[in-house]
Amino acid sequence: MGKKRFFAVCTLVLGVLLVLPSASTGVLAAEEGDPIVVGAPIPRASAYGQNGERGMILAAEEINAAGGVKLKGKMCPIDLQIIDSRDEEPGVPTSSVLLAIEKLILQKKADVIAGGPCMSECGMAALDLYARYKIVDIVSIGCYTPSWDAKVGENLERYKHSFRESGSVKWYIKEAIDLLGQIKEEYGYNKLFISIDDSLMCRKAAGIVEKLAAKTGWEIVGQDKHPIGTTDYSAALSDCKKSGAQVMFIWAYSPETSVLLKQWADMEVPALPIGFIGAAEDPGFWEATNGKCEYTVVTLSETGCVPTDATDKAMPYYNAFKERWGVPPRSTGCVSAYESLYVLKDAIERANSLEEADLIKALEATNLPMVRGTIRFDENHQIVYGYDPSEAVLGCWVQWQDGKRVQIFPEVAAMGKLKMPPWLSK
Repeated sequence: MGKKRFFAVCTLVLGVLLVLPSASTGVLAAEEGDPIVVGAPIPRASAYGQNGERGMILAAEEINAAGGVKLKGKMCPIDLQIIDSRDEEPGVPTSSVLLAIEKLILQKKADVIAGGPCMSECGMAALDLYARYKIVDIVSIGCYTPSWDAKVGENLERYKHSFRESGSVKWYIKEAIDLLGQIKEEYGYNKLFISIDDSLMCRKAAGIVEKLAAKTGWEIVGQDKHPIGTTDYSAALSDCKKSGAQVMFIWAYSPETSVLLKQWADMEVPALPIGFIGAAEDPGFWEATNGKCEYTVVTLSETGCVPTDATDKAMPYYNAFKERWGVPPRSTGCVSAYESLYVLKDAIERANSLEEADLIKALEATNLPMVRGTIRFDENHQIVYGYDPSEAVLGCWVQWQDGKRVQIFPEVAAMGKLKMPPWLSK
């Protein structure tokens, strides 16, 4: 064989090898496209911000490891650009939070926004920013206020770019009332004592719970409104004990609620503590209270934060989060922020576009099975909550039992039964 012919054959063989399917994958490698920049405003100083950041990082890593997002025949990696929005730090003005978001849009050239801000005031103000820049955003951490529904719903054409994939105070309250109804039916309890942090949000929310509980047959036998930072709750707990309450409904987010529950156990107050208790959400709360949080019932807001077989994706997510971060998912934001990147991936791939009109249309048609259930958006671009994971996403109420957070509500996701303190029947 002549040298020219030899080199021609080698060139042909090399060319064929370059286009043959990979021996390891059996498919042609897709061409890599430009990164899709997802801007993520996150209040890093807050627990909910930290929850969301971990969830989003985990999702971005998983999506990129699987090849990225398919767009116009190319596989595009997600470029997650996180900025500290600082909206849950004392004294940080809303204008500063908006400037951080604007930096993601103008300097980081974000294609879409997902994440926070968490604070309702900042989240509401950000709606106008997204409308001005015509950029799609998915709120996946915080901003639970019912005002979001009203503002977007009444001005959907203006705020059509915005979707809320995080929770809703309206749904959380409905869950609380439904759970109280279940306890009333099963145990015959009907006397409720209410204890709250003295903050505007807690006062308003607890006021709604009080009215709805009374309508469903609960007698409100006492109330306690304590300053944030209180370290002695013995007087209020004595009042609860004297009132004859069988349930103590708590709406408080200060870390000092660990003291409240320690004193509740020491005093053997015969009322089951249940509610929105920020400190009790944390996996380390058992150690923080020396186990005296036993029997406390608290909402974690999102199914998937504790083991459950409610959906096919719940346990794989739970195990992946725990392996990646060395701790279990905490509560609000861990799951919703994680899911938000999969919601974007799904919408972008169905739209085959990053154009705002195409992406909005695709998001409105979302019907995606995920960790909490099936993600869909209602007419106000609010995620649909419910009790059927094939139609909606699920909340998560747990009880501290033997050092673990065990899901007890909603029933479809429950992994254990509600237990009562042994002194409650005394």
